Amino acid sequence: MRIILLISFVLLLSGCAQVEYTTKSPLDDGNRLPSTTAINHMSEQIVNELVRHNDALRPTQPLLVATPVLLADLNQTNAVGLQLQQGLSTAMHQHQFSLVDINVGENIRVTPEGDFLLTRNWQQLPADVAVEHVLVSTMSMNSEGMVVNARIVNITNNRVVSASQASFGLMQLPGYLRPSEKVVSQDGLLYRDTSMGMKEAKVIGDLK
Repeated sequence: MRIILLISFVLLLSGCAQVEYTTKSPLDDGNRLPSTTAINHMSEQIVNELVRHNDALRPTQPLLVATPVLLADLNQTNAVGLQLQQGLSTAMHQHQFSLVDINVGENIRVTPEGDFLLTRNWQQLPADVAVEHVLVSTMSMNSEGMVVNARIVNITNNRVVSASQASFGLMQLPGYLRPSEKVVSQDGLLYRDTSMGMKEAKVIGDLK
């Protein structure tokens, strides 16, 4: 009886060890990253190149990170651009650059919903921001994903002191990008493709 129990116990441990060995985490795939991690990875890649090609900006000089905009319309952004701005700010700060946050209001707003200092209302922002260098970025979409062009510009003379270009596929931005549908609307007309993903990729949640 003791021998049978011992054999059963050994088999049980062996089975548990095999389950632990063969169980695979979704993060082990390597082809897909969680959406927040993907944006952080994108930001670090862009900033590493900007720092490598920087020929003028010193870490002690104030730097403002502007919201990335669409290449086709410099007055528009999307969910990727808004999150990318935060990632770029974090990555530049990790490289010991002196950042200026333009969204900090002049006064804290105490409300029943909470106490707020950040704002996008220009009337609540300081009149003057002492900054000469701005990190600006454009995003353009294609069928495989998106291309981001970023550069640090001296706004006193419009001189580009560093530049970076990076492309990111659909699988690199899960939760943010999706392939185009088979039927797409363009200029008020409907176009049918033979399969999905033949037109430029779309931002998830974007109705355009």
